[in-house]
Amino acid sequence: MFAFGSSDTAFVSQWHALYPHMTVFKNVQGDLALRGWSQDEIRSRIAEMESWPWLSPILYKACRDLDEEELYLAALSRAIGPNPEKLLLELPEKPSARISEAIAHIKNLFALTITNNKTGTAWNRQI
Repeated sequence: MFAFGSSDTAFVSQWHALYPHMTVFKNVQGDLALRGWSQDEIRSRIAEMESWPWLSPILYKACRDLDEEELYLAALSRAIGPNPEKLLLELPEKPSARISEAIAHIKNLFALTITNNKTGTAWNRQI
């Protein structure tokens, strides 16, 4: 995830920018700590995130042990962990059902989604 001058915008690309030796939990926790969140705020946010159906199965796995779909879901979770207002997503050419469900689960966030498919289509929506 990259910040574009503001913590209100998050970016998820197909190059996941996760620390492979760390768990998904540690990647999210570290990002929130770098943004100045207190330990109580981090614990509260991660407790909320544990209920996300796409995140709970991978939260305590090392990123190096995840497949491509799980890496994308981990990067998505890290990006939306700090509650950004805007989200830029670069989707895989054929997003899996799990990725689509995760994106559909996100609420109250404007997302611009870009795909690398051969038709060149892109879409955006308020989610």
